[in-house]
Amino acid sequence: MTWFPRLLGIGTAALGATIVVRPETLAVPCGLTDAAGKTSPGMAALCRGIGARDVVSGLALAFAPSPNPLRLAVVGRVATDIGDALLLGSLKPEPPTRSTLATFAAGRGLLSALIGLTIGSVPADDESVEPGDEEAHRRDLHEHDTSDPSWHLRDWVSGIVDEELREAGLVR
Repeated sequence: MTWFPRLLGIGTAALGATIVVRPETLAVPCGLTDAAGKTSPGMAALCRGIGARDVVSGLALAFAPSPNPLRLAVVGRVATDIGDALLLGSLKPEPPTRSTLATFAAGRGLLSALIGLTIGSVPADDESVEPGDEEAHRRDLHEHDTSDPSWHLRDWVSGIVDEELREAGLVR
């Protein structure tokens, strides 16, 4: 199912474009304004950079040509959300605001990761895999074609995600 991550991409790109045009869209809710509620030129530039990054990552999600590039775009989205949790959470000195920003960004990263799990495997030579057979097909492909270096990275990331979901009690 690729429509869900693509929908996330369209929304991310739209929000990013809004932030590029009006950096206050991000600065005000994050408390990155001065006492008068104005955004400094430095903070405006930071917000525009974040907005531009979101436009690019959103377009990558929306227009990835197949499941593998789409998964990579989701990993990129999750990585940027983790970066946001660390960066935005450190910019504001007040602990309640800092923890709110970090929690929001980390939550968005978790949501992106969960959305990434909805991406089914599509075989390169046969576009019609029966529902429920994606896991078996991925296992078969992996057993027969380990020359593709992306399999090793994919297996490593998949193992980490699976372990975290098991520890969180979301899957067995």
